[in-house]
Amino acid sequence: MLADEATRILNSNHASFDTPQFSLLSDSQIQDIHNSSLELLRDVGVKFHHQQGLKLLEEAGAYVGEDHLVRFPPGMVEEAISSTPGRVVLTDRGGDPAIKLQGTETYFGTGSDTLKYLDPFSGETRKWKTKDICDSYRVIDALENIDFLMSVGMPEDKPDDVSNYQWQYAHMLQYSSKPSVVVCDDREDLESIIEMATTLRESREDLSRRPNLLLYSEPTSPLHQSETALDKLLLMSEAELPIVHSPAPMMGSTGPINMAGELALCNAEILSALVLHQLNNPGAPFVYGAGPHHFDMKNMQICYGSPEFQLTKTAVAEIGRHYEMPTWGYAGCSDAKLMDEQAATEATMSVMMARFSGANLIHDVGYLESGLATSLELVVLTDELVDMTKHMMAGIPVNEKTLMKDRIEEEGPGGDFLGTEETVEHFRDYWEPRFFDRSQREKWKEGGSPTTGDRLNEKVKQIIEDYEPEKLAEEKVEEIMARVS
Repeated sequence: MLADEATRILNSNHASFDTPQFSLLSDSQIQDIHNSSLELLRDVGVKFHHQQGLKLLEEAGAYVGEDHLVRFPPGMVEEAISSTPGRVVLTDRGGDPAIKLQGTETYFGTGSDTLKYLDPFSGETRKWKTKDICDSYRVIDALENIDFLMSVGMPEDKPDDVSNYQWQYAHMLQYSSKPSVVVCDDREDLESIIEMATTLRESREDLSRRPNLLLYSEPTSPLHQSETALDKLLLMSEAELPIVHSPAPMMGSTGPINMAGELALCNAEILSALVLHQLNNPGAPFVYGAGPHHFDMKNMQICYGSPEFQLTKTAVAEIGRHYEMPTWGYAGCSDAKLMDEQAATEATMSVMMARFSGANLIHDVGYLESGLATSLELVVLTDELVDMTKHMMAGIPVNEKTLMKDRIEEEGPGGDFLGTEETVEHFRDYWEPRFFDRSQREKWKEGGSPTTGDRLNEKVKQIIEDYEPEKLAEEKVEEIMARVS
């Protein structure tokens, strides 16, 4: 009895982890970055090239000087942080909740607006056509672990008198029912996109309650907020639709060479935009995000696959979570020129770091050539990696049932667990790959000795040839296309 009681007391103090644990920055390091950003905002300031924004900031107590330079009292920044919602829900095309940006829940999606397409049928790298972007949206819609889509590519055959971003979004709505992250040129462009999204809802207010889109925009690093970016920021605030206003300075180029300084700069730029966003409409949804990239001095090239980028994007997720805001991240992207070993390695590293960081909305899946090209094979590979890491994040349950002491005693030395009740019940719990081969060499050779790349390519082509997404009603399609300008 004494031994049992001692065990009970010991177990009552036992810490149980549901998932693998990972932390990069300590609370004090995050506070140091926060304080540095507050000092930058107070002492250096940010240039706001927007008259309405300057008026709002000055009336609220910011120091507006010459040349549109705005300096922020720390209390104003802290108030904006406290008024920002800690949770954002994106719905599918029909209005049902699909993505819940909260805590460490993680969702993956593609990137936007690449110039080059790796044609899965010819193998060539070429410019996009409208059919190609529609094919890519169908692939995204078909993949279970890709949760949202961005515009992916810039089709060269769009009508000359039509906005590229409106053209993309009109087709995104038709070829996938998943939530969308959109980009656009200016306020007028964004208004048209919001009108298209509204055709799927009862009203603008209903779209605000059940948003199926989120806007991606950027400041101009270092420490500039452009007129067009702020136009879009204010419109999304007024419409109560979610936005991520994500700086992407390059370390050693448009940002400091040290990672800590880069994070402080990014944070200052995000928070300066957040202040205006919340002044315009307190409580409007805002997602915290940044892309503090490493700049390769040898090749004069931004890097997606560097270990430094994996660290900074993890830090961004931890800082955003410290502020209790939904967060934005990157994964499934590479600096490689083809869907090769480099692409697979960098995609794997980025997906694992995204999982461990707990960033909520992870984009740029499928990017190659540092964001200039898209590979649908890489999108399918990332779908596999997301599924694999989902199993990893389940961790190892340790309890009386899983320790199986009675079964081990029953089998004893030299026993056999193959036919036990527990094995029969649970052997399917283990992750099973779809594109990675575990068979013996003879069986693999009998199947034609396919590489992983071969399997990924076949899957892409099979989806393009056979998969049909849920169709949008014809009258809705006509209404959407009529709003493209």
